[in-house]
Amino acid sequence: MTDSFNGIQVCREIAQSDKNGCFQVESNGVTWKVYVANGRLQYAYNSLHSIETLIYHLTQLGHELSFSGRETLHANFQVASSNPQLAPWGPLYFSLERLYRQQGLEANTFATVNIALSKDALETLLWLQQANHFWSEGASDLVAGLPSLSDILDRLEMRLQAWRRLCPVITSPDQQPYCPDLTKLDQPVSQGRLSRSLLTMLVKLMQGNSIRQLSLFLKQDSLKVAQLLHPYIQQQILRLHPPASPLDKLPPIPPVQASQPPILAIPQLQDRQQPVLSQEPSPFQVRQREVKKVCKIVCIDDSPAMLETLERYLGAEGFEVATVENPMESMSTLFSMKPDLILMDVSMPGLNGNRLCQILRRSAAFKQLPIIMVSGNTSALDKAKAESSGATAYLTKPFSKEALLAIIDTHLTVAATV
Repeated sequence: MTDSFNGIQVCREIAQSDKNGCFQVESNGVTWKVYVANGRLQYAYNSLHSIETLIYHLTQLGHELSFSGRETLHANFQVASSNPQLAPWGPLYFSLERLYRQQGLEANTFATVNIALSKDALETLLWLQQANHFWSEGASDLVAGLPSLSDILDRLEMRLQAWRRLCPVITSPDQQPYCPDLTKLDQPVSQGRLSRSLLTMLVKLMQGNSIRQLSLFLKQDSLKVAQLLHPYIQQQILRLHPPASPLDKLPPIPPVQASQPPILAIPQLQDRQQPVLSQEPSPFQVRQREVKKVCKIVCIDDSPAMLETLERYLGAEGFEVATVENPMESMSTLFSMKPDLILMDVSMPGLNGNRLCQILRRSAAFKQLPIIMVSGNTSALDKAKAESSGATAYLTKPFSKEALLAIIDTHLTVAATV
């Protein structure tokens, strides 16, 4: 019999400890394993991770596999699945490592995909409400420590809040959308953001594919695709089949219980205290504090989850934060907002960040304003595009709170001295 389970609370306790070992969770025939070293995540996976999971994350990160590369992945996955002793960390990690060693996968891509796979596993683990769990002590020689487990949990909590807003209309990214009546595609949909042609194209892509699989075709995050489809499903223009087996064994998005506070109300972990080097702040520290008290930062991103993360990170530091979700509407509001700095996503529908930055730079009001472009694309070409658009700086996703504050403080301090 399974027990009541609060994955966030248990994982928080592990993250705050100095333990080395493996946290194993079992529910509904699915097993999750989370390897941790001194509060830092090493790797996480669940037993339903397939080779398609790996291809999904490789594609999301802009790594296109050749036909031979895919064949090699499938072959290695089958070898590892039939010989568990060869792959103590699971067949997917074995396949990824072989791809890294045999196909010339870059080291930073290997690490980034490793993080993405781990987050993928952790996300569904945090959705569990009933589970058995065990802790196995012991050091691991798997990989060097990845980002702080606490930081990853922060981001996954924000994603959970965004997923919960889609409930009960959407309860899983593995649900399969379909259109029962094509004539309804012409109906106006409140808050619908898809053009008729794009909606028709998506319907053609559905054909038994899940929301997650659609996001693979579109090279978008599954949460973002679910948010786009939500109003059409809510109005029953589109409908949903349940997840196909064995993905139906994964937990659905947990609803907010009326008797319990939403996850946002969980107390924030206190920052680790840093050693005090001197009693008096330096002139640079004084300038930073003065800037933060009066600075307004406008965040432009079509992802509500990302906007909430930015608002939480920056709001806690005393910044005045304004968010804009629709880049097409931002032009009419930016001038009245009078920001001191703009954080802008590169990949947005309708009007991408590079183009919007070019437009803003034509105005005297934004000629010298710090504009920081945020993107998940790490290629030099993407950075060159951001620079050519007039961006002040470039921040790569995923980023830590510390990295975000560092780049903002740098450019606000420079702007304050001009």
